[in-house]
Amino acid sequence: MKQIVLNTLDKPEIRKIAFGFGTIYINALSFESVKEAIKKDKIKVEYKSSLGANTAKYRYTANTLFLGFKDTGGSTDREALIVHECVHAIFDIAGKTMLVKQSEAAAYVTQVLYFYYRNESAILAGSTPTFKDPILKAAWDVAMIARRRSNITEKEVAPLYTAISKHSLYKNNYNNDEKYDGV
Repeated sequence: MKQIVLNTLDKPEIRKIAFGFGTIYINALSFESVKEAIKKDKIKVEYKSSLGANTAKYRYTANTLFLGFKDTGGSTDREALIVHECVHAIFDIAGKTMLVKQSEAAAYVTQVLYFYYRNESAILAGSTPTFKDPILKAAWDVAMIARRRSNITEKEVAPLYTAISKHSLYKNNYNNDEKYDGV
């Protein structure tokens, strides 16, 4: 299971990710800390069938990345989910406290940026992603700004925060602290 995550984080598209807003900044070096933690078994990677086939979850209290699949099957969506959850691992390694909406916004923007870079040729040729999830749609808009410049304003992230606040997973805790406790 570890190798699935390490293979994803070794993809060249990871090196293209560089953006930040507020006190958050994500780039290729951020993912190196996750790779090292996984290699040293400070972060575990486990299969958890109850998550569902296209789901992943990082639990900072257990320093574990749970995958609902045993391989990516070449799916960019599954790879992007891994990247999303690794952003939470980045924050955990740093022992960073932030609002849930900030943590999720950074993870969703990174997920969508990764998706973009993995499909860049097709998108530049005219293909358009068809995200159904309002969070992914809002993250796409922020990611397209991040492609052009790395510093994103809070005003530009605000619609993504709104989408996060309306989602059933986050509507009751999006303004709460996410107290990553370190790895």
